[in-house]
Amino acid sequence: NYKMRYLKMTKEEKKIIDELEKKMIFGELSLEEFKKQCPLNIVENPMYIKKSLEEAIKAKDENDFERLHTIVWVFKLYNINAYIELFCKVAKEHWHHSHEDIANLFEEVASPKTINAIYDLAIMKLDYMEYDEFFNIARKCTYALGYTNTPKAKEKLELLAKNENELIREYAIKQLNRFDFTDKDVEEQD
Repeated sequence: NYKMRYLKMTKEEKKIIDELEKKMIFGELSLEEFKKQCPLNIVENPMYIKKSLEEAIKAKDENDFERLHTIVWVFKLYNINAYIELFCKVAKEHWHHSHEDIANLFEEVASPKTINAIYDLAIMKLDYMEYDEFFNIARKCTYALGYTNTPKAKEKLELLAKNENELIREYAIKQLNRFDFTDKDVEEQD
């Protein structure tokens, strides 16, 4: 029973998810097959993943966070507000190495609720990303702001266009030139 069970994946569930993810990464498994073979009953209880994700974040368990992030991505749960809020919070954390994945998620969601988190992520200094001479997280964040296409997103891109880093400036200017920033969605964040 999912409701009564302690909200933590079993070792067997983790093992199956890890194997499915590897197969998917190596092109041996489609997204649809991953969904069919996933041991978690997400359709009946989508909030199980949210609760498990909250537990992984609270425990700063990078491995569980990675697994759960994969589930969120595959099942497209990221459009649920509760998940958006979680990813906005965890984007600021330094205990994991999923910042680029979170930037991808923000790009996919293109929600005004993510604007401040996207900006913070774009300028975040991450030791493990020092090798990245192309500043891919910042690049993906500028795309996310562009796709969000609101006046507030434009403000953040204008700030990034003044960044001390030349590449980040170029990425931001490119997005400023691509969109009109006239979407008037609700701009609640944080």
